[in-house]
Amino acid sequence: MIKIALAAAGLLAVPAVAILTALSVGGAADACIATSSSDPLADDAPIPATANAWISEAKQACPDLPETWIAAVMAQESGFRPDAHAADANGGTWGLLQLNATIWQAAYGHPVSADLNDNGTADIEDPDIHARVAGRYLCNRLGGVRQIRTQHPNWASSSLPELDALVIAHNAGESRLRTYPTIPAVTRTFITNVDQRMVEWSTDDTSGAEPEDPNLAATPTPWAPGSAAGCVPDLGSGDVLVPPGTPTDVATAVRNALAYVGVTSGWRQLCDRLACRAYGYVGSGYLSAKAHWTDMLATGHAHPGDMCPPLGAFTFWNTGRPFGHASLVVQADPGCDPNKIMLTANEVFDRATGNRGGVYLISLARLRSMYLNGSGYLGWTDPICRGALLPAGTTHPAPADGPA
Repeated sequence: MIKIALAAAGLLAVPAVAILTALSVGGAADACIATSSSDPLADDAPIPATANAWISEAKQACPDLPETWIAAVMAQESGFRPDAHAADANGGTWGLLQLNATIWQAAYGHPVSADLNDNGTADIEDPDIHARVAGRYLCNRLGGVRQIRTQHPNWASSSLPELDALVIAHNAGESRLRTYPTIPAVTRTFITNVDQRMVEWSTDDTSGAEPEDPNLAATPTPWAPGSAAGCVPDLGSGDVLVPPGTPTDVATAVRNALAYVGVTSGWRQLCDRLACRAYGYVGSGYLSAKAHWTDMLATGHAHPGDMCPPLGAFTFWNTGRPFGHASLVVQADPGCDPNKIMLTANEVFDRATGNRGGVYLISLARLRSMYLNGSGYLGWTDPICRGALLPAGTTHPAPADGPA
C-alpha cells in the first residue's frame, strides 16, 4: 500500500496554477444537464405492460424527465389508471397524471370534456393523448422550477434535487418552494414514494461502482475517444485553481483528474478506479468504493461527515445501492462552501448527455443532492490506493483498463 499524504512535509510545492477545463461540448449547460442520474426502467419494474407506451409518450414530450420518474409519478397519481378521477374543491383532477381542468385547458387548448378523435373517451382520459399533454405541462413546470431556483438560490428548496422540487410544484404549487421545508404532509409522502420507486425500478443496481479486480494489471490498451453523441455539461466555472504551496503529488493528481473531464465513455461503474487513476494507479485495489471507505474508516484515514474536504482528497457516498460512490476533490474552498468545492465524477449526467461512462466536473452540493435526498455523503479520506501503478510516463486520460 502506498499512502500519498495531503500535506506531507518535505514534498515539493507548486505555485498557483489556473487549470482551464474544456467542458461546454455540444450545447449550453441548461440544455445538457439532466434532472436526475436515473437509469432507464428495469424490465422487471412492476408496471403494466401498456404503461410503457404512455411513459414513452411523456418522455418524448419532455426528454429531461427520466423514465423512472415519470413511471413513479404516474404510479403515485393514478396507479396507471387512465380513467382515474379525484374530486376536490377545485373541480377535481383526471387521468394518468391527475391534471385539473385549468391545467388541461392551458396545456391542451381544449376543455376536459373534449373528445377530438371521437373515440367516446374524453381526451384527458385517453392515455396516449394525456401522456403527451402531461409531458409538455411537466416540462413547462420544470422550466418554472429552474427559473425560481436561479432567482432564489438561498431558498431551502433550491438545494433539493430538481425532481423533488418539481414534485412540490406539481403537487402543491410553486409557491410551496418558498415555504419549504414547510410543505403539506401528502406532498412529503409523494416525494418519498417517488424517490423510492426510482431507485427500485432503475436498471442500474450499482450506481457508479462495480466489483473491481484488485489484481488488475496495467496491460496496454489502445485509447479511442468515446463514441457517444451526447454533450458534456459545464457544471462549474471551468477554472480550477491549484493554490501555492500545494504538494506536487496533489497538484499532479488534480491535473490528471481534470484531464478526464469531457471523456464521454469508458468509465461506467468505475468511480473508485477513476479516483485512484489521478494518483497514478491502474485501479484502486479495493473491491468497491464502499470497501475502500470501510478500510479507510478502520485504518484511521477517514473523516466521516466532514463537509470540508481538502484538495486531492477522496469523497465517498452512500448511494442506496451495494457498492457506493467515490469522487476526487479538484477544487477546495477555505470557507467550506459546498457549491465551490468541485469534484470529478463519472456517469452522473450520462442520462442527459447520451454518454456512457462519461466524466464530469460537479460541485459537492450538486452531487450531494443526487444521493438519498442529500443524505448520502459519508465523508472524505486521504487519497490511499492499493492497486497496481501505471507505467511511468502514462498520458492522461488513459483508458479504464490500462494506459495508452
